[in-house]
Amino acid sequence: MSTNNDSLTQRVQSSYRQLAVAATTLNAASDELGKSIEELDSALKNLNLGIPSWVTFSTGDSPDGVYYSYDQVGYAKIGGKWGIAIRSVSGNEYQREHDDVDAWLFNDAPRVLRVQAIGSIPDLLDQLTKDATEATTKVNEKAEQARQLATAINALVEQKPKEAKRSR
Repeated sequence: MSTNNDSLTQRVQSSYRQLAVAATTLNAASDELGKSIEELDSALKNLNLGIPSWVTFSTGDSPDGVYYSYDQVGYAKIGGKWGIAIRSVSGNEYQREHDDVDAWLFNDAPRVLRVQAIGSIPDLLDQLTKDATEATTKVNEKAEQARQLATAINALVEQKPKEAKRSR
């Protein structure tokens, strides 16, 4: 009987030692991944984009198509800080306004999602470029409208002193 207990104890101790080595190796690899993302994050922050963009890297749904889920990598403001981010969205096709959304800055996301998202970083950069181009067009259109409004208001302001002089 003591042989079984000794064998079980030795097996657990051996397994734990192997697990400790695997965990150390995994954490070191994860840290390297995080450092690379921090460098990319820093480069994107220097661009001062201020626009969110997302690309989907995994999807799933229930057999009947009612329930869905997807994971995305993006550039967004999470917790008041802009950066590369990951979000998981799940919901019901009939109640989309009640989606469950979990979002993290990249290095705070679950490890499995970080690993899955890496291959979509080039797609994210492409999407950011597209979104920045579209935002530029919209800002230029609105800037022109603002110039027209300012011109109209300035014309009234300039007329007011002339009218005041006439009424004296």
